[in-house]
Amino acid sequence: MSKARRQIGDQSTKGAGLGLCVYGMVKQDFDPMLIALLVPIISTVFAYISTKIGDPDLACLFIDKPDDK
Repeated sequence: MSKARRQIGDQSTKGAGLGLCVYGMVKQDFDPMLIALLVPIISTVFAYISTKIGDPDLACLFIDKPDDK
């Protein structure tokens, strides 16, 4: 599988997990300000976990292109 497809799958999985977390917090009547505070924190945790489970480059937003010399 190409690196691009793995990255798409990785981002989709993290997005679905984040959506489930937000859904759970809304259903449990969390304060909206707390949800807004926790979303970037949860996103960061998912990105960190992603680097530990799979390819560390998948969590990078800006992946350097290799030099073609």
